[in-house]
Amino acid sequence: MKAKWLVVALGCAVVAGCGKGRAIFNVDVYSFIKGTGSDTRSYAVPPGVSGSVGTTPQKISLPGAGSSIVDTVRAFGTLDLNNTSGSGTIGLDVYLAADAAGTNNPSALAITVPTKTVSGTNVTPDTIGADLSAAFDTLFTKSQLWIRFVVNGSADPGLNPLQGTAVVTSLQLTVIISDKFF
Repeated sequence: MKAKWLVVALGCAVVAGCGKGRAIFNVDVYSFIKGTGSDTRSYAVPPGVSGSVGTTPQKISLPGAGSSIVDTVRAFGTLDLNNTSGSGTIGLDVYLAADAAGTNNPSALAITVPTKTVSGTNVTPDTIGADLSAAFDTLFTKSQLWIRFVVNGSADPGLNPLQGTAVVTSLQLTVIISDKFF
């Protein structure tokens, strides 16, 4: 009888010890977009006007987490705002969706990089950083997702249009999933 209770107690200890596991995977988004044209977007905004222009959606391969639960998705990256004329502000939006067309939906807006003031022929470095909302979690359980960048500009009134390029120079997504491992 004591042996039976020992086995039951040992079994309970093993199950309690396994509990909830976590796995972390990093997706180097930049490696998928570098050199495709999706990493760079030119902007030209007439004086005193605001406008937006987007890149072509790009497919990103993921390891696929199946039925696992996504706890957190964090994004971190860098970009350069290479202004060539005029002055104003430039910002960046990042859209994520399950397919290319979905990146055009307002609900696909995952990250908004606040606007930066740019002028003249200067390069203004900026960072991309965000914890994505839970609305995007299911995208990371699949084997692919689509990404699109939109540059938003507002030109100061004057003689020169606001012109240049926004170049993503790095972007990593860290996905933390949890699952039960027995």
